[in-house]
Amino acid sequence: MKTVVISGYYGYENIGDEALLASIVSALRAEVPDLHIIVLSADPGQTAARYGVEAVNRFSLFPIFRALSRADLLISGGGSLLQDVTGPLTIPYYLSIVAMARMMGVPVMFYAQGIGPVTTGLGRMLIRLVAGGVDMITLRDPASGQLLKEIGVHKPPVELTADPVFGINTEEAGDPSQVFSSLSLPTPAGPVAGVFVRDWQGLTGYKKAIAALADSLSEKHWHILFVPMQYPGDIAPAREISAMMKNRPLLVERSLSLQQLTGLVSSMDLVIGMRLHALIIAAVCGVPMLGISYDPKVSEFLDSTGQPVCKDLNSITSVELIQKVDGIIAEQDKIRSELISVTTNLRQKALRNSRIAVELLNSKAK
Repeated sequence: MKTVVISGYYGYENIGDEALLASIVSALRAEVPDLHIIVLSADPGQTAARYGVEAVNRFSLFPIFRALSRADLLISGGGSLLQDVTGPLTIPYYLSIVAMARMMGVPVMFYAQGIGPVTTGLGRMLIRLVAGGVDMITLRDPASGQLLKEIGVHKPPVELTADPVFGINTEEAGDPSQVFSSLSLPTPAGPVAGVFVRDWQGLTGYKKAIAALADSLSEKHWHILFVPMQYPGDIAPAREISAMMKNRPLLVERSLSLQQLTGLVSSMDLVIGMRLHALIIAAVCGVPMLGISYDPKVSEFLDSTGQPVCKDLNSITSVELIQKVDGIIAEQDKIRSELISVTTNLRQKALRNSRIAVELLNSKAK
């Protein structure tokens, strides 16, 4: 039995990253049913129970060492692991796991990663030194490939694939009415706009604009549903925006499973989102969307799929949001059809990641 270790931002109640892990585990097991998977997690007990994997504490050196000593492959990813926007230790942490695996002779694959932003010389140097020694790199967007070239990473094979979450099976989504009931929320009778927000650098203007947009939709008999992707961090901005509104929205105030989230999104008629994976899941479900970008990864995804986005969080206005949403509603049937076509192709690219991992696993067998 072969063993794969997966390193990423797991065990933090971030549904986007948990969706990544669920997608990776599912895709790998579809290729190798008896594959033994070990995940480095901030909450090993929860991760093990949720995904049926072995899990170890991502900050405990000796358990990580023991896991890597048993590994036939280290998967680093998916997601935006190699960036320094969230903190100066992010890049050193993930690359230290990679460096440890390489020193132990374990093959390494960067799995559908999104690289950057990288703002420091130290971050670029570490990526150049460590990433240049891995066995395979797959990337979720072209901009990441360009950044790697600029940094000076040329040696490993690089393939452009797609975010693993495009590979999720929407047939496993929770029944929307049951999900609403489990959350003690009424099932909306009418069109639903799902709103996925986060705090960002102390800015408040975009929150006022979103509140005005939500009120505009409410006045047209839409139901507004705020959903957290990062729990509990996204609850505070949702409450803040809700308090600015004239009409009371629905708020989800607990952590969700991927099945619950997908069930909710599938029942929506519009998604307004800052969180990348909320937008990706909307695309997979064929739900029209408006992106509000706080990070290049959000803009790049929406541009690549031809969906509208507000790119300047500092100057966003309610007039801009309302105009864009009115345009989306007017074209919603066309947009749904386009999303189905786009995501069908992206699903195949997403599943390519697991096939590459298995090829590497077999070619590098101990």
